[in-house]
Amino acid sequence: MSMRLDGSILGALLCFETAGRLLSFTKTAQAFNLTQSAVSQQIRHLEDRLGYSLFVRQARGLKLTEKGGILLGTMSSAFFDIHRTLQALDMSDAPLQVSCLPSFALQWLMPRLTEFHRQQPNVSVRLKAEFQVLDRQAMESDDIDVAVRYDPVQYSRLHADVILDETLFPVATPAYLAKHPSFAKGKSLDGIVLLHDAAPWVGAPEFVEWRTWLEAVHPAWIAQLGGPQFNFSSLAITAALNHQGVAMARAALVHDEIASGRLVDVFGTHVRAPARYVLLSRNPEDPRTAAFSDWLKAECARFDEARPRLLPSGSRQA
Repeated sequence: MSMRLDGSILGALLCFETAGRLLSFTKTAQAFNLTQSAVSQQIRHLEDRLGYSLFVRQARGLKLTEKGGILLGTMSSAFFDIHRTLQALDMSDAPLQVSCLPSFALQWLMPRLTEFHRQQPNVSVRLKAEFQVLDRQAMESDDIDVAVRYDPVQYSRLHADVILDETLFPVATPAYLAKHPSFAKGKSLDGIVLLHDAAPWVGAPEFVEWRTWLEAVHPAWIAQLGGPQFNFSSLAITAALNHQGVAMARAALVHDEIASGRLVDVFGTHVRAPARYVLLSRNPEDPRTAAFSDWLKAECARFDEARPRLLPSGSRQA
């Protein structure tokens, strides 16, 4: 039988899809603010138009017939697709809200955003530098679409992609090293000011990055662990650039300074960091999120591939 999808049958199909999911005319009536008899009448009208029953009416409730079950699967999928499309269209003009660690945003992400805007001129980005702990509820309440975090956390209730592993190594200016030749030769830590990122991630142990590197390369120096602490890694790097001491650097944050010669990779020995960069997505199916995610993963892969060339002295891994 051929049937046109006119207005009356479309409304009845929507009513049927809800009743099929809830298996209750009473709950369906409440969902649509109708009377139970009005819902029952719509379903009966639909069954008359189709020429077969969709429900078996039982004393203890409703049960779908075989054909009713087949139709419900199709209708549920169709209405979900419609809802997702309407949601995407509604969001398409809204800026993509990106939450990112301040140092990574400043040193790595922001210089590359021009390329994303060139590739995706219709996706506007609103970048917020912050580092609070995130879960799904926090992302929804703060209207965050995607976030970049540096931590060892395993995210179970968010879509999470590891986008970049990290390595650690000490950096200082040539002038600072010239004043401390014994340290530059790996002989002594005497007189050296160690500069620390006090909180690489929320809850990180004190001095965790310097401790990680020293345990792998110079364990005898751990007794002298200490020094000024900063709440951003970029502040520790800036202090090093101002000849105030030696900072424990992450490759993603200092490659430009190493390439320009403003900072020196002191020993050329890199240690794998205890954390990595993770991309968190509230709704990975959002077209704006998907576009940004694909671009960011590609940029990270390019950086990782070019890392030996950008940081040639770091070929030794401890």
